Amino acid sequence: MRATLLFAALSCACLPAFAQAPEPAEGWQVTLGAGSLYAPTYEGDDDYAVSILPNIQFKYGDRFFASVQDGVGYNWIQSESLSAGPIGRVKFSRNDDGDQAFAVSGGGTSDLVGLGDVDTSFELGGFLRYRSGPWSAGAELRQAVSGHEGLVLDLNAGAGGVITGFGPPIIWSAGPRVKIVDESYNAAYFGVAPAQSAGSGLPVYEAGGGASSYGVGALGIIPLDRDFKWSVVTFAGYDRLAGDTGDSPLVTLRGDADQFSAGVFISYTFD
Repeated sequence: MRATLLFAALSCACLPAFAQAPEPAEGWQVTLGAGSLYAPTYEGDDDYAVSILPNIQFKYGDRFFASVQDGVGYNWIQSESLSAGPIGRVKFSRNDDGDQAFAVSGGGTSDLVGLGDVDTSFELGGFLRYRSGPWSAGAELRQAVSGHEGLVLDLNAGAGGVITGFGPPIIWSAGPRVKIVDESYNAAYFGVAPAQSAGSGLPVYEAGGGASSYGVGALGIIPLDRDFKWSVVTFAGYDRLAGDTGDSPLVTLRGDADQFSAGVFISYTFD
């Protein structure tokens, strides 16, 4: 789950279209890096942990991309202002023993004992992104074919630019985001069935679908050399769990509807 939270945070960390950066390479690009994430131990928790995690990305020109944070996708439609195509993502399992493999501080929790594991989810769907000058907006709809087996709609908007005059340029972007889920998703992560209630001590709770969270995210990309090979990515975000997600006893009795995250990563890109 720690890895899932990282990759959710990094999913907005793609280079904005308005950034003054080199044109995409014609062939393959591989990015390798690592960094630190500060985030809740599970979605909805009030305890936080620090994790050290890898960052591995693959791109082919401006069409194909693959990484854990961005998923595997293809820009079937690609123009100066619009991109769209198929995408697949992985949402890692949530184990009821609370084990956090990448945590170096904080980590394990007993909050989930008795709720059972939620297996790794493979989500398939499509995305649409629009850009105009410093403004952008996007939507991504995915159906899980394993794990939570639910439907997820991510909506986001933002603005950004480049800050200069204080050392290396800082490419920044920030904006709001909303996550909408169906009943299957919420039942898997926030519902409490009678058997789970007996094992966990939480009251029985039937979670429906709807707006699951809303919040805001911001990031800064700092190139460390003229060729944009080395770069540092910093990000921070806040999300408020809403609707049946926020009303879950897992959140109200053991966690917190207010969710914060922050991280910093350094990476190198090979052409």
